[in-house]
Amino acid sequence: MGNKPLISNFNLPILAQDKVVITGPNGIGKTSLLKVMAGLSKAHLGEISYFENQELSQKNKSLIYLPNIPSLMLDQSVLWNLDFYTQSYSFQYQVSSYKQVLKRVHLQDRELQIVRSLSTGQKRRLSLAALLLIKPKIILADEPTNGLDESGTNICLDIFSELITNNSSAFIIATHDENLIKWAGKNISLSNYVPEVKRNLKPEIKALL
Repeated sequence: MGNKPLISNFNLPILAQDKVVITGPNGIGKTSLLKVMAGLSKAHLGEISYFENQELSQKNKSLIYLPNIPSLMLDQSVLWNLDFYTQSYSFQYQVSSYKQVLKRVHLQDRELQIVRSLSTGQKRRLSLAALLLIKPKIILADEPTNGLDESGTNICLDIFSELITNNSSAFIIATHDENLIKWAGKNISLSNYVPEVKRNLKPEIKALL
């Protein structure tokens, strides 16, 4: 990844309904790893394959990447964003379906509100609502509970669990959130995959890398 190796000797087979969290200190490479998995960045060495080596595409409804900062059209309404987001994955729904998922994430009274005026937690919940419509098979989520209060975190975990049960979705999540770590079935610390040369550096030097 770039000219600075962040992790090495990393192997992660994923099966349907897997719940994996990627943990480690800030800057260790959690976000970079998810971006490589999502096809948004390239690894220096190694390979990633999904669905029996089918070509990886962000428009393939089988995989979705949830960045740390929700990727939304800030100057459009909540309903407009849901419609745009689902259509970008080749889905079309009636307004009634959008209203139904917005109710699930407690945004039923925000349908026509401009997204820019939503709180961080509300934007996060809007992104979660889209998952219920797209129903991806693999979800790569970067700190999905950031900005969520206890109620919002519970909504997030409920949606994730529903997708696992009803859609056999698999989750790979970068997080520091103990709630997500407890929820997941597997915790992988990237500290165990730091290249040896970096592992032996003093903390103040590591911070500069």
